[in-house]
Amino acid sequence: MELSPSGLPEPKQIERQRSVAEIIGEALDIYQAYPLLFLILAIGVIAPYELIVLAITGDGPLVSTAHQNMGVTYLLLLLDTAMIGPLVSALHVHAVLDIGRGGRPRFQAVVLRALRVLPVVVAAVIVSTAGIALGFLALVVPGVLLALRWAVVAQVAALENEGWIPSLRRSRELTRGNYWHIFGLLLITGLLNSGILFGVRAIPLGSTSGVASVAAGIVARTITASFSALTVALLYFDLRARLAQKPLAGPRAPEHEHLRDLDPERD
Repeated sequence: MELSPSGLPEPKQIERQRSVAEIIGEALDIYQAYPLLFLILAIGVIAPYELIVLAITGDGPLVSTAHQNMGVTYLLLLLDTAMIGPLVSALHVHAVLDIGRGGRPRFQAVVLRALRVLPVVVAAVIVSTAGIALGFLALVVPGVLLALRWAVVAQVAALENEGWIPSLRRSRELTRGNYWHIFGLLLITGLLNSGILFGVRAIPLGSTSGVASVAAGIVARTITASFSALTVALLYFDLRARLAQKPLAGPRAPEHEHLRDLDPERD
């Protein structure tokens, strides 16, 4: 990590175009520079949630949901989608913003800013998730398209904080024309996270509700949730840069020019 003459980190050009490989690489670089910050931001959300789930259901983080009651499965999915994901996303994108400004992200400041915007983030994520779910019920393809359209809605809501409806519109604006780029990043991130979870599940840790299994599951979930939030935060800034560099529409002729063309007394 480069330092300025004042001893502070040099401002990092966060808002710029990146390939999928560059986003993954930069996410790993940021992790290497601030490992404790992002892990603590994520585990502070993941660990309490997983321990509450363990206390209520008796199931650790690594247990398969196949045997769970369908109602319990949907309730946990709703809580995870509506609260856990949005909070982790808001925390990470605010930390990335601080890094881009050249400051040292302060844990307390990042948490306070994320909590202030959490209601807007949660509302935007809930509405977008409901829309995506309905899209998947409608022959799958609409659900995929909506998932790509609203891929950065949590990040938009967390930083721009203009309300959940403007956040949905802004995410659509940022993602338009970049669906393959977004799909590639989400696919690779998903495969990497699946590989981590699969590898941890393959380790003989005894009972899925035992201390070793629960601890390993919380660590694995923390890493995957944190890495996903960090890559999508970088995607948000990447899409902002792409939109800023799109050519604007040509200037419209002034209204009086059109009126002059219709003037019968014009020579």
